[in-house]
Amino acid sequence: MDLQYKGINKRGRMEWIERDLASSFRPEGLVMEEWQVEQYRPFVHGIRECIGRDLTKDELSTIAWLAGSEQSTVDKIMGVIRAAYDHGKK
Repeated sequence: MDLQYKGINKRGRMEWIERDLASSFRPEGLVMEEWQVEQYRPFVHGIRECIGRDLTKDELSTIAWLAGSEQSTVDKIMGVIRAAYDHGKK
C-alpha cells in the first residue's frame, strides 16, 4: 500500500492516490476519496495479518473496489476472512 495525498476534489473532499495501483490507463495510480481510504487501510492491514503476506496488485485492486462499499459490507467480508483464519489455526 502506497498512499499519497492528492488534494481536495471539486466536491470539497480530500483525495488520495494509491500508487501501488498505477497502470497504463491510470499512470499516477487509483484516486480514492478520504472516506474510502478510511475503509481501505484497515481492510488491507487486516487481510495481510490473516494471510501472512502482502497482497498482489490484483488483490489490492479488488480490496479498493470493495472499500467503496458500505462499512457494514466491508466489516462482513473481513469477518468471513477472520473466521477462515481462526478456523485454519484449529
